[in-house]
Amino acid sequence: MKFPFPFALLVLAGGCAAAGPYAQPYSIIENDPVRSADPDVVPIVMNRVDDRTTLSPQRDVVPPGTHQVTIYVPPRKGFFNATQQTFELETEPCTRYYLSAKLDNPVGQHWTPVVRSTERIGECEAKFAMNR
Repeated sequence: MKFPFPFALLVLAGGCAAAGPYAQPYSIIENDPVRSADPDVVPIVMNRVDDRTTLSPQRDVVPPGTHQVTIYVPPRKGFFNATQQTFELETEPCTRYYLSAKLDNPVGQHWTPVVRSTERIGECEAKFAMNR
């Protein structure tokens, strides 16, 4: 039996989609959506994870393990340039990581990346039977 060419492409595309980032336990790294009461904790923009440009500047889905995450702090009042840093982040399966930056002082551009909070991803745990 012959299959039309578009049907074959559709079947192949479906197979590729099944092997996406959600086909095995995953972690999510994202910007912290909650503004901090501490004025020295500022929002970040995610740029790269493991030398791969992220599709979204707010979040990225990654396999569990060690990752090199590059983030930057946009220019603030009185500054013209954004500042960027790369740091190592160890992620666990079915866990979401919320990132921000902690300024060294309010009048400088030096800062440290921080994981403000983490949370379990319930749908990931249920899908892969990873109850803790």
